Parts: sequence; C-alpha cells; structure tokens
Amino acid sequence: TNTVQPHFTIRPQFYSSQPVNSSFVRYSTLPHEVVCTENLTPWKKLLPCGHSEGFLSLLNSNHIHTTNYHSLGIHVRQLTPAKTSGKVLEIKQTVNLVYDQILLGGQDWSVRKLFGQGLSGSCPLAQSSKIYLDVTHSQHLDFSPSPESTVTSKRGGVDTSFAVYDIQKEVPGRMFNLAAVRKADSKPLVAVVSPPPLYAKRYILGVGQERGRIVTKIINTHWSELNVIVQENIPWFVPVYLHTLSLKLPNGQLIKPTAIKYIPGQQRRRAYHLEVAFRLPARTTVEMSIHFDYIFLKWQEYPPDANHGHYLGSAIVAAHLPVARNFTGVPVDGALFVDSFNASRPGYYVQIRTEALLLTLPTPDFSMPYNVICLACTVVALAFGPIHNMSTKRIVIVPKEAPKSLLATLKQKLGFGPKEDKSDNQSQEKSE
Repeated sequence: TNTVQPHFTIRPQFYSSQPVNSSFVRYSTLPHEVVCTENLTPWKKLLPCGHSEGFLSLLNSNHIHTTNYHSLGIHVRQLTPAKTSGKVLEIKQTVNLVYDQILLGGQDWSVRKLFGQGLSGSCPLAQSSKIYLDVTHSQHLDFSPSPESTVTSKRGGVDTSFAVYDIQKEVPGRMFNLAAVRKADSKPLVAVVSPPPLYAKRYILGVGQERGRIVTKIINTHWSELNVIVQENIPWFVPVYLHTLSLKLPNGQLIKPTAIKYIPGQQRRRAYHLEVAFRLPARTTVEMSIHFDYIFLKWQEYPPDANHGHYLGSAIVAAHLPVARNFTGVPVDGALFVDSFNASRPGYYVQIRTEALLLTLPTPDFSMPYNVICLACTVVALAFGPIHNMSTKRIVIVPKEAPKSLLATLKQKLGFGPKEDKSDNQSQEKSE
C-alpha cells in the first residue's frame, strides 16, 4: 500500500550500454521504524572484513549514536559494461555523521576524539583504502600527520582541495590517528558556509482535527532559474485533494506547473502519488501546498503508541543544477569517490529529501477498556466475598436463654446457685 511508480522524479542510477526502460522503477518509503531497531550490526555484517579491521573498526555504537545526526545507507545497482557480456552487481554502503563543534570543545578534532579510537590498519581484502579530507577552507589548521599528497578537483566551476592519506602504506599493527589543531598564530575564525543552490523544507499547517495543509518550501539560491520536480508519496489514510494544489511566490503570485501526474489513493489499498514539475525563479522561494482531511481509522490500525501520531514519508525534490557547489555525488558512470574529481558535466542531477512529518489523527480513548477492566475487577472482588460466604456456610439457629440477674450470676459463680448442665452444651455443640 506504500509503493508508487514514479514518472518524472526517479531516474535509473546505473550505467548501461543499452537503452533503459524506466517503467520498471518503483519507489517506496519507510518513514519510521519500531522502537529498539538496531541497524548498525546487520550493516557491518555486509562488509567482507571483521569488526576490528579497516574503517569498520571506527564504527563504535557508543560514539555513533551520540552524534547529532547519523544515517546508514545501502545502494545496490546493476551494471552492464560495454566491454563485457555479463552483468555486474554493485553494492555501496554509506555512513553519514554530524558532530557539534561546541560539544567537541572547539575547532580542534581528531579521529580518536570523534570515534573513540584510532584506525587499526586497512582491510586485507580491499584494493584501495584511502582517506580524502576536504582542506579547501582549512588554512588555519595544522594536520598531524601531514598528508602524502593534495589533490585539487575542478568540477562545475568550483575548485576543491583534498588531502590524501593512504592507509595501506601505514605501519601494520599501529593505530592511525588523524588530528587537526588550530595554528597558534591564527586568529579565531567563524565558519560561514554558503547555502546550497537548492534546498527544501516541509511542515504541516492547520487548526483542529478536521482539515490541514501539507506545505513544502523550495528555496533557490542560484542566480538562474531551475527546473524542479517535487514528488509526494502520501499514505492512504491522509486523503489529499488535487484541486487545492497551489504554487505560490513570496509576493502572492501563483506559478503554473508545467506538468502534473496525480494518482489518487484507495483506502487500505494504494497511496496517493503526486508529481509536480515547474520552473523555480532565481533567488526566490516557492511554497507548494495541498489540503487534506483527517479521517478515523479502525482501532486495529493504530500504532502501539496511538497518541504519538503517524509518520508521513519525506518528499523528493529533484533538479538539474548548473553548478557543482556543495555537490559531492559520484557520476553515474563511476563507482569510487575519486571518480568525482574533475568530473564536470553539463548538469548535475540531485535528489533532495525533506523531513518526515508527524501527523496526529483523531484518536479514540484507548484507556476506556482499561478503565472498564479495572471497574469490573473491583466489582467482582467486592461481591465475591459476601456471595461466597452465603453459598458455602450453613446458618444454625441457637436458642437464646433468658438473661440472668446480677444476684443469680454471683451466686452461681460462688457455688451457691444451681450448676449448668454441661452435657446439654456438649450435645448441642456436637449437633452443630
């Protein structure tokens, strides 16, 4: 119920000597995983070397999961080289980590500080094991050890310098630790990172539990207009309406889409699929919004934590960038990171994924069954005792003697009065 067939957005990311039929492309998303899902260990097991060899030795879960952001990726594609008759299957695994400089204590950093330990050599099965460090804006830092070489890549009008470290040339058995320390004579610098040519934001607007809007903002910081395609894969329990789709500039002017593909969803069968293509003016922001309704689900369709809400998958913003600023993607006809050096192209195809949304649908009071169970158990517990006593015990009537006077009681205690017949009392107790 969450798979769609993209028409404009997703393109085959493999290189083939024969024409490719894109009608076989499918797209699906899993916006949220259940609690306590651990993906690092299965991801490590896909690599040929052990956990303590090569770059894999740096992936310590205690340091990976404490970063501000981390992601694991597996990219699989099939290649058909022109020189061979067979097909090649390529598997690429990626790790992205984001650290906070304030928590690290400043601009100084090291591999040991980031990952908790140094690099213990290279993987014996690897043909190449190198570290490429971007030193374009690092003139105020000293690196230890010094790089073996520095490579300058000119790509799409942008010059980038990389320091190269070959791990296979390091002494076996010795931990490799790369560190960057600010120069003593350098002045404190504030890192100013220029924004990418294209980025996007996504959020939900609306008041109440009846209607809402899904808003996606696409920002173009480039000096020329861009051809942009936005894809939305919306679950079936969020019904959207195509006639409410709007593309609006900051001044309120509407933009007419150049192409629209919309496949309505079906409840519990098919998701809503929307692809919108338009021209994004230079140095401006376009707000794309579409209205939806809140609906009621069956009580079995709510997640375990129903009041937490439902996650909606991220949208995809695809475009061809004329420049390679903030772009480090490997070309389609390449496989390694070094293949991106000096790889200028007429355009650079990028796919930007927005944030996943958290939507709170109308939720029934799931505490009511609990309250009913507690009340029923309390009533049964209070009623069980008296009913059990009444149904299991016999009621015996004992004749009550006339009360004696105080004088007669004293005489009986002193032995002057008539004595009680104990045999009658014993026979009465036996009869009971």
